[in-house]
Amino acid sequence: MLRSLFTSLVAGGLFFAVLPSTTNYQLNSYGFGSGGTSNSSTSNYSLEGLTGEINSQADATSSYNLKPGFTQTQQASVPKVTITNPSNYYDKLHFVIDQQNNPADALYALQVCVGSGFPCGSPLYVKADNTLGATLTTADYQLYMAWGGSGGGNIIGLSPGTTYYVHAKATQGKFTESAYGPSSNAATSAQQISFCLYTISCGSGNTVSFSGLLAGTPANGSNNIGVDFSTNADSGGSIYIYSNNGALVSTTHPGSPITSATADLSSASQGFGARVASTTLLSAVTPYDGSGSQVGGLATTVATILDAAAPVSGGTAAIQLQAKVSNTTLAATDYGDIITVIAAARF
Repeated sequence: MLRSLFTSLVAGGLFFAVLPSTTNYQLNSYGFGSGGTSNSSTSNYSLEGLTGEINSQADATSSYNLKPGFTQTQQASVPKVTITNPSNYYDKLHFVIDQQNNPADALYALQVCVGSGFPCGSPLYVKADNTLGATLTTADYQLYMAWGGSGGGNIIGLSPGTTYYVHAKATQGKFTESAYGPSSNAATSAQQISFCLYTISCGSGNTVSFSGLLAGTPANGSNNIGVDFSTNADSGGSIYIYSNNGALVSTTHPGSPITSATADLSSASQGFGARVASTTLLSAVTPYDGSGSQVGGLATTVATILDAAAPVSGGTAAIQLQAKVSNTTLAATDYGDIITVIAAARF
């Protein structure tokens, strides 16, 4: 048997005529190492070495990569990561790491390319505070749970309307860092705000009238002022209101205005104001959050009437105007005012 495998042993060299094989596999080369060192270290460096013959050629396909050698068998599993924009974000994106069966003490690092896939000229890294930075430090390798676990986390401080590519690598203990895994990409949205003001339907109607006001009786305007408001601003936004005159003024009797003030018109002798009659996803702001005939005054300075503390889609409200005259109010048909309503987002 020895003679059929080895042809000769000369000058200390061993030559193979036939390489080990079966009907399914063939070993093209092999050798015997002369030993090594396991986890030799100082305060700054650690070394794990194996001497002998190692084939440095990596066998790979588009889906798999096989590397030879003992140290390669110790690598952490290559993780996956998925990045999405679940809520119309303009300055952040959501990521979730797939551990690929790595142990609980494995650490993960995330690399990012902006605008194009990997490799890119100036890759960035997700820092421990979830912002992006140009360098990767040991502090940026974090446990799965520190990256949000199965719920993931958000990469923050991003630019609007931009595509980001991300992939991850893992390490567990010493000498185990994996290659980067497959990449995922998503785009941030543009900054957005949508606002519509109307008395009939969005884009239609801009007049509210009071007809046949009776002394001592509060009256509602003929229409409510409708408000539609949406924004993806992180801190939401506000709706503001102000009056041109701070009163209903008649050109016939300019010296006898129906002054606007915060009041309960059921008991006040006279007045004019506004209240939020209904809302969806928006909050009425004091003093416009009253009920019945309790109204907030409309001054010539801007006041907040509605608010959204977070991004909102499909926010609506109805603003009701109310007026009351006394039996001493001079009669006229031209009492009027101009009400201005403004929307602003907090990006």
